[in-house]
Amino acid sequence: MLKFPAWFNRAYKRWSRSQPGEEDFLAFCDLLGYSPSKVLAWLQGESVPEGPEVLSIAGVIGIDVYSVLGLSKPDPDLFKIFDQFSHLHGEDRSRLALAILDAERYLQEYDISASSLAAEEILKNVFEKYGLDK
Repeated sequence: MLKFPAWFNRAYKRWSRSQPGEEDFLAFCDLLGYSPSKVLAWLQGESVPEGPEVLSIAGVIGIDVYSVLGLSKPDPDLFKIFDQFSHLHGEDRSRLALAILDAERYLQEYDISASSLAAEEILKNVFEKYGLDK
């Protein structure tokens, strides 16, 4: 994924310019919910994000990160749920991304629509599992 670091650097610079005041790299890392060393590794092309990391980036920078990485996009209904919690930062944001991906795997495995009533109960249970029910 040679194009990811270039895309991510451009996206980070756009984000940084769009922030009021002097938002810095640490604020960006906290917003994504991952350590500065991990985010720096992505920026420098030493590694690429996976799973919940990609979802967290999509929530901050945009869903096109999936195309850049050659991945299929998450269920639109589940992405909307993740987006509704965009105010979360740090570890809470990371846990939310894990919970959404866990729920998505379950819904796909049992062929349940993310917008169904059954999905609501599944999401409730998954959120509880990840300590997001408070």
